[in-house]
Amino acid sequence: MIKNHGEKLVRIRIISYMGDKVSIKLPIDFVKKMIKNNAIDFFNSKADIIDSQKLLTVLMQAFDHDLVGEIAHIERKNGDSIRIIID
Repeated sequence: MIKNHGEKLVRIRIISYMGDKVSIKLPIDFVKKMIKNNAIDFFNSKADIIDSQKLLTVLMQAFDHDLVGEIAHIERKNGDSIRIIID
């Protein structure tokens, strides 16, 4: 992906307890549109302790306040690690 000068990106890094690794990098404007269209859901299980809607609200507020850096770092009991970074 070619980054336009001054364009901020959202990076999502997931490492599962099984060793799977997922790395996603998207422009902020695209992520905002996906959130508004309910097209992003990090957790689908009712057993999860994280409220994905609240996490997405925090992410939108980080965009509104022009924050950069690590916005969330979640380590689950089973060893999964999820990081959301704006850079």
